[in-house]
Parts: sequence; C-alpha cells; structure tokens
Amino acid sequence: MDINLNFYQRNKDSLIKQYDSVSFESVHKDWLEYIPSKGAVLDIGAGSGRDARYLSSLGLKVFAAEPVLSLLISARENSVDHDIIWFQDKLPALYEAKTLGTKFELILLSAVWMHLSPEERILSMQNMSSLINAGGKLVITLRYGEFSDGRSAFPISVDEVKKLADANGLNPLLETELNPDQLGRGKVVWQTVVLGKK
Repeated sequence: MDINLNFYQRNKDSLIKQYDSVSFESVHKDWLEYIPSKGAVLDIGAGSGRDARYLSSLGLKVFAAEPVLSLLISARENSVDHDIIWFQDKLPALYEAKTLGTKFELILLSAVWMHLSPEERILSMQNMSSLINAGGKLVITLRYGEFSDGRSAFPISVDEVKKLADANGLNPLLETELNPDQLGRGKVVWQTVVLGKK
C-alpha cells in the first residue's frame, strides 16, 4: 500500500470526523448548479461518504468508489439510510467502475488529484472521460499547499487539468477562484474545475 493510502487507513476515524464536520454545500458551493437533476453519479475517493450521501439525498443513483477498505466499510455503515452502491476502486485504472456497465451524468473527484503523479493523471483523465455520458460533467477539486502529516502530493495546476481535459473530449465550464480551506488550515487553498463532456 502506498504512503497516502496507508495514511488514510491508519487515520480513518479522525479523518471521517474531520470530513463530516463540514457540509457538502459549504465545500462545493461554487458548482451546485452543475449537479444533474437525475441519472447516475460516481464519487471517486468517496472518503467518509459525505458527498455520496448528499448526492443520494437528491434522488441521484450514486456509486461510491474508495480505495481504502476500512474507510469504505465505515462510510457504508454510516450511509445505511441512503441508496448508494459502494465498491473498492482507485485511479488511474478504475477497474471496478469500468465493469459496472454504467455511464455517468456526473463524476466527482474531490481532494484526490494532488495525490496522482503526472503520468497517472493522463490515464485517470482518459478513464474518467470514458465513463461520462455526452453532456455529463466531471468535477475536480484541486488542493494547493504541502502536507505536514506524511502524505505526499505532486504539483498541480488548472492549466494541466484543462490540457488533459481537452485531449479527452472535455470542455472547461467553470474555474473557481482560490478558496480558503474549510477546516481552517491556513496554508491550504482550494480550486474547483468543472468539465463538460462534448
């Protein structure tokens, strides 16, 4: 298991408490208008299940992929009153997601992109794009700021995301300003890119 997945496994309980302390609406306020009114949604790196639960509450058919088994099990247990299909999977390959035989109206990749190497991002964008319906959306949140807890991250930029998107039939629809971290980490800022499938 790589250094990041090992971190999420070891700190599962504190991370779930941290993630669930802020609401979907506050974290993702800038792109709420892009959430589809119906159809299937894929949450990649679903973590505590906060985002999957919110999207499920809107009546969407939600699939939640999480690579860390202990996180997935806890998130599933905390989401029993929601109709969410949970499975273990990760970027860049998304082996399990590809076997579902489903195309999505929305794919959400929140707080994951910075953990992927530049090489992994190329394949990740290809695979995510292949799973989106025409007219569907891909939402990627970008975290700027180094980790001080042992996790590793690679440099990121909106330009890189848009270049990879263009090569995979995705158009930029929204590029937010830099937003302060909802958990009060002073050196961390976030930006969201919404991409649309041509």
